Amino acid sequence: MVCGGGGVGKTTVAASLGVAATRFRKRVLVVTIDPSKRLAEAFGFTQSALETGGEPLKLSDEVKHKLGVADGAELSVGILNPKYVLDQILDQVLTDEQRDRLKRTTLYSQMSQMVYGLQEYTAYEWVTRMLKDGAYDFIVLDTPPAAHAKDFFNVPEKVKHLMESRVFQIFMPKKRSWARAIVGQTVGQALSFSWLEKLLGAKIYNESRTFFEIFSVMRGRILERCEWLARFFTQSEVAVVAVGTPESSAQFELEGVTDFLKQKGIPLQGVILNQVERIPPAAETSNTPLEGLPPELIAKLKRFRENQLQRAERAFQVVERCRRRYATEGGADFLTLPMSYASEGFDILKENADRIV
Repeated sequence: MVCGGGGVGKTTVAASLGVAATRFRKRVLVVTIDPSKRLAEAFGFTQSALETGGEPLKLSDEVKHKLGVADGAELSVGILNPKYVLDQILDQVLTDEQRDRLKRTTLYSQMSQMVYGLQEYTAYEWVTRMLKDGAYDFIVLDTPPAAHAKDFFNVPEKVKHLMESRVFQIFMPKKRSWARAIVGQTVGQALSFSWLEKLLGAKIYNESRTFFEIFSVMRGRILERCEWLARFFTQSEVAVVAVGTPESSAQFELEGVTDFLKQKGIPLQGVILNQVERIPPAAETSNTPLEGLPPELIAKLKRFRENQLQRAERAFQVVERCRRRYATEGGADFLTLPMSYASEGFDILKENADRIV
C-alpha cells in the first residue's frame, strides 16, 4: 500500500514499485483508487480501456520491454470501479431475483457516490479477493492523497458504524414487518405511513423499502468483512510505504501520515523521498567561461545553476533529517529518488524501478 500527499509523485512511485516487483515475482498487479486516474496514463492505457469490464489489464509485450519488465513476468494494471465490485458482491450473496430488484432502485445506482467510505471499502474487497484467488503474487495498491489517508485507513470502522447506525436500524426489516421496524410497533399495533410516502413520493418510498429489505441480506456480510479488514493492515502480507518530497508542505503531510500510522499500530515498511534535486553536474565547472554566449544568457545560466545548487543543498538536509527520523530511529527502509526531467514517462518508471531494486 502506497500512501502520501498530493503532487509528490505517489502514483509514479507505485507504478515504479510494480515494475521493480517483476524482478522478484511473476504475476504483479498495480491498482489505484486515486480519483485522478493517473495510473492509466503512466502505463500507456486509456481510461476507457481500463474501465471496460472492471478487471485489470495486462501490459503488452512492447510496453513491458520499454519498462524493463523481467522476462517471463506479467504486469497488470487496474483502476477501481466501485460499482463493478458491488455487483460482484451481489452475485455472491443474493438470489437472481433479489439482485435484479436491488439494481433497479435509484438508491443502489447512486450508492457508491452516496455512502461515505464505500469506494475505499470496495478497494479492499477487490484487492483481497485477488489475493485469496491467487491471481497475483504481488499487489501494489495506490491510495488517495494524504489529505484522505486517515479516512482510507479508517474505512472499516466507518462502514461498520454506518451499517450499525440508526438509519439502518430504522429501515431494516424486523419480524417480517418493515413498517414495525421503523417505530418498534407490536403485532397488534398499527400505524399509517402515508405521511412518509407523501414526503418522499410513492416511487422513492417503495424503492427505499425494496433497497433496505434486500440490502439487509448484504449487511451481515459487510459487517463480517469490516471486522476482518480492520485487522488487514497489520497482517504480515501487507506493507505500507509512505511517499514524500523535500518540499516543506510534503514533509508536513508525510509526518502526519506516518504519525497516524503509528497511532493506529500499522507498521511502516518504508519511506520513499521522491523528486530530490541533485547537485547539477555543471556546478563544479561553473567558473568555466561559456564561450560564444551573450552576457545576458551567461548571467541567467549562472543564476539557474546557483538556484539548483541551493535546492540540492536544502534537499540534502531534508534527506538526512528523514533518514534519521524514519530509518535510524523508526527502523523503516528509506530510499531517495532523484528529480527526473525525462520526457518519456516509461523512462522515469524504468529508472525508478532500477533504483528501487
